[in-house]
Amino acid sequence: MHRNAKPARKCHGCGLNLGDHCGVFANPREQWREHTICPGYKNETMLAGYEAAQMPKSSDAHKEKRHEVAVQRRTETHHNGDQHVRIATVRR
Repeated sequence: MHRNAKPARKCHGCGLNLGDHCGVFANPREQWREHTICPGYKNETMLAGYEAAQMPKSSDAHKEKRHEVAVQRRTETHHNGDQHVRIATVRR
């Protein structure tokens, strides 16, 4: 039988359903066939584990320091007395 990694129709409400594949299982259709319900379907602990593995917390202290300095510089006045103004681009 043809094995497809695409989630089954029953995976619609699951947070692990990424459209073209499942976030945890290599073949989500097999999970529905072997069990009455997929073990990952709307499983908050599996979803939290998946999100933690995908987006590790960045602890780049240098980047955070640069951001703080940039925010501080935006509030200072220029040496000629002008205030920093953020200019928005206008599309026509």
